[in-house]
Amino acid sequence: MGELLSYLLDLIVPPRPTERVVRSLTVETLLSLGGEEPLPYHEPRVTALVWELKYHGTGRSAALAGGYLSEILLAAASEELGVPLLVPVPMHAARRRERGHNQTELLCKAAMDFFSGSFTVFEYVPKALVRTVNTKTQQGLPRAERLKNIKNSMTAGPDAKKIAGRVCIVVDDVTTTGATFEEAKRALKSAGARAVHCIALARS
Repeated sequence: MGELLSYLLDLIVPPRPTERVVRSLTVETLLSLGGEEPLPYHEPRVTALVWELKYHGTGRSAALAGGYLSEILLAAASEELGVPLLVPVPMHAARRRERGHNQTELLCKAAMDFFSGSFTVFEYVPKALVRTVNTKTQQGLPRAERLKNIKNSMTAGPDAKKIAGRVCIVVDDVTTTGATFEEAKRALKSAGARAVHCIALARS
């Protein structure tokens, strides 16, 4: 009955090409593509996954991406004493209103769903950082321009009091030159973070 309903819905509202690709993916497929490293962004299946997460915020893309990222995050947490803070790369309020969601928050929440048991792996702090400058898109800019574009665009947010003396793990969907991560590191270090590690779902 469920498959028939899905079939009929697809006839009425045909799925996006990227949506069709994501439907065929599994976490095991992603593991075969990336192992314990960021996924190769320009691999068509990975591109489809990132686009569905970034621009449409679909539940399936978030679950798949979170499942893949959870293993990388768990490995990073196992090397630290205490409970690290899980910090999504922030999005400016204007862009968030335009898009309707922040894909890095969806990614972090989905990854957290994979951590279970009686112990706490991470403390999720979605408001550790805020984007104070609505920068132009980083896509297509060379590294020097990316660094200049994003410089001093982030600051500690409402959860700033939790940062001092803690290990922070910053999560982004795609990294290219590392400029966004460098700015996040600067802002977190300024707020007193003991150490900052950066993990991306995919690398361009």
